[in-house]
Amino acid sequence: MKPIVLAVAVSFLTLLTSAVYAQGPAYLPGEVLVMVVPDGSPERIAEDLAVLDGKTTGLQVASMVSAPMRTWLLRFDPSAIAQQVMLRAVRAHRAVQLAQNNHVVEQRAVPNDAQYGQQWHHQNINSEAAWDISTGGITATGDTIVVCIIENSDLPHPDLIGNAWFNHQEIPNNDIDDDLNGYVDDHRGWNPAGNNDNVYGGGHGTQVAGMIGASGNNALGVAGANWNVKMMVVDYANTAEASVVASYTYPWVMRKLYNTSNGTQGAFVVATNASWGINGGQPEDSPLWCAMYDSLGTVGILSCGATANNNVNVDVVGDLPTACASDFMISVTATDVDDDRTFSAYGLTTIDVGAPGDNVFTTSMGGGYGSTSGTSFASPLTAGVIGLLYSAPCATMMALVHSDPAAGALYVREALFDGVDQVGNLGGQTVTGGRINAGTSLLAIMNNCGTCPGAYNLAATNTDLGTTQLSWNSPTATTFDLRYRAVGATEWVEVTDLEASSYELVGLPLCASYEYQVRPICDEEQTEYGAAFTWTSEGCCNVPTNFTLGPVGENVASLSWNTVLVAGAYSVRYRAVGAPEWVALPDVSGTAAQLTGLSACTNYEVQLSSICGSSNGDWSASQVFTTSGCGACEDNVYCDSGADDSGDEWIERVVLGTLDHASGNDGGYGDHTGQSTPLTIGGTYPISLTPGFSLFAFSETWRVWMDLDQDGLFAANEQVFASPAASNTTVNGTLTVPLGAQAGITRMRVVMKYNQPATSACNSFDYGETEDYCVDLQLGNVGINERSERYSVHAYPSPADRDLFINLDGVTTGEQAWVTIMDGSGRVIQRKRMDQGRATITTADLAAGLYLYQLSTAAGEVARGRFMVAHLW
Repeated sequence: MKPIVLAVAVSFLTLLTSAVYAQGPAYLPGEVLVMVVPDGSPERIAEDLAVLDGKTTGLQVASMVSAPMRTWLLRFDPSAIAQQVMLRAVRAHRAVQLAQNNHVVEQRAVPNDAQYGQQWHHQNINSEAAWDISTGGITATGDTIVVCIIENSDLPHPDLIGNAWFNHQEIPNNDIDDDLNGYVDDHRGWNPAGNNDNVYGGGHGTQVAGMIGASGNNALGVAGANWNVKMMVVDYANTAEASVVASYTYPWVMRKLYNTSNGTQGAFVVATNASWGINGGQPEDSPLWCAMYDSLGTVGILSCGATANNNVNVDVVGDLPTACASDFMISVTATDVDDDRTFSAYGLTTIDVGAPGDNVFTTSMGGGYGSTSGTSFASPLTAGVIGLLYSAPCATMMALVHSDPAAGALYVREALFDGVDQVGNLGGQTVTGGRINAGTSLLAIMNNCGTCPGAYNLAATNTDLGTTQLSWNSPTATTFDLRYRAVGATEWVEVTDLEASSYELVGLPLCASYEYQVRPICDEEQTEYGAAFTWTSEGCCNVPTNFTLGPVGENVASLSWNTVLVAGAYSVRYRAVGAPEWVALPDVSGTAAQLTGLSACTNYEVQLSSICGSSNGDWSASQVFTTSGCGACEDNVYCDSGADDSGDEWIERVVLGTLDHASGNDGGYGDHTGQSTPLTIGGTYPISLTPGFSLFAFSETWRVWMDLDQDGLFAANEQVFASPAASNTTVNGTLTVPLGAQAGITRMRVVMKYNQPATSACNSFDYGETEDYCVDLQLGNVGINERSERYSVHAYPSPADRDLFINLDGVTTGEQAWVTIMDGSGRVIQRKRMDQGRATITTADLAAGLYLYQLSTAAGEVARGRFMVAHLW
């Protein structure tokens, strides 16, 4: 799923104005975060990049950020070298696995609408029902549950101190790493900036802590999601992104120690909470930050975060870290007493759940209590519920957690998501569409628990007509009871005392919907039947799957598909794209067919359906293909070329002859062979090439190749243009088509590469883009009239309504000819090979207006003319 998010109440923006840039995620100039490869050396990176592009960079190693992640902070002179140029050079170094700017983290602003209120949120999330099962504290196997708060908090608060976490294996203030975890004197938690455990204080963090774990049933103040849970405090201390990575490293180290030492060292951290981030931040800018969440997940930690406190769609505008893609991230938006999201962000693919955060009542700095609002408080409430779910008295769940911490974390996440209430306006705005419900989620864990837990991973596989194989899993059961029925039936068919976790059903009606349930039996104990699994038996007259095109030639195309068991035959239909009528192959007995009699260089669409008894099933979606015969540009198979990363720069516009095409970012390679221009062999033409940039204007080099001999290769002597130097602006120059070029339609390749020129038309490279076009190379020394002495052209009717018929008389036996149709701007809209000098052009789908046609043979252009399209109805 995704990410985590952030929100706090203090703004550092006035302090950082001189340190950030106005566009894109803010970062600290002159700083780069790097993850080195195993056995890599940050000092070697600094040494190798001391000089870049002839400039002294001042690059040096500043500090280690995270030893387990092999992450270091490097600093350089930003006045000597541009930030993005330095970052790109660091990323390209062989000792670097990941590199990014050191972004500035923003504490989330919260609405200034606080008013007195009570803890209504416990009623909304059904806390009382959860507390009837457990009030938190320890797991069924005796592990002390820890939730980590990533910001300073005033845990000496009277209602929090009882749930403060301490590292009892560390003797405070003795300057010794007593527990050998890599941290000295980390008794109360960790402060990466100070390398100490000075973590107490902070009004916002105190409010956060109360939502997670204010002590319950102590006749004092308020109660958190857990009455008893240990809260570990890690103060990220400042707004540099390096501090974020360093902060998350501490709970990761402690949980990993706990796992590897069987609980004798470290801490059983199950969740982290962070209420800060970068509005509009993009994950690709922060790969180290985003990678942290999967790392935490591998040791069994889920991470919660608050999304932005403004009404925006994170799917569209982005956010850090809530747009980071990780299954171990739970991103939270805020809801009010009526379960509606009002001031906070949303996102159908990025924001997981809603939780109360509008006018909630919690602890405050200095031992007090009060109301507050923000996603900052919805997120820790969710982290607290995660801690509560781990306290479920369910030994079988904990067996999974201990044997596979990552799988255990995902199991708890699934329970959290499955338990949400579909309320308010969260549907269609969040991944789950709901607001958390502690009671329902904890009950779901218990219903699937006990010494005889329920079956899971139910599946149904149709193996033949009327035959289905049912299967499931169970960790402890010795036998099973099974029951199934047609959907809508009142009576179940029961099968008892199964010794295997699978069962085959035979003799089922065709294409019928069924459901089944399983009840595990463990010695003398048995559970209730679990949730039903629904499937449809084989025998539906479905569209065949794996419908694919085989080889396609000038006049033939091959098709194939998978068998539909109930089908006695299949029906195929095809037509030229835009044609009103289909050509049918009505009774195909096998799972393959061949279309013959096709026209060369023509776009076709083909559909497929099953024939079951006397009726046809639904038609498939159209498969579209183009027959060969369009000339070298489209018929030949050319080598691959493209950039691995075009996110920062791309080819924006190409102008040559009548071609003027703006494409934008094509993801590293763009096929624009639908765009063309005629060029005279031996002619010289102006060419204009424009780069596009997302933020920083990098210096780019340009190379242009043409397949002059139309052999499907770009030889070294077929390079027709090279930019004189790297530039970040439009390059203008001239291009000459060599006299030795072969007339006809062929491929042109434009390559834009960062900094250094491409050495071949067939290389992949790091940054930039490649685009392909068609060019129509024409003989220039012989006029059309001279070449046309033995040809005559008849094009009719004009104006054309549905079709235009073109005859080129004088074509000899075996001589190939092509017709190219262009609109009034010269843009090629159709090419077609002529059959013995004849071609039919479908004009029914063309807009009314003036069009051009061009006729050519292997010798080049032989005629051209114009025609009108006018539709009568």
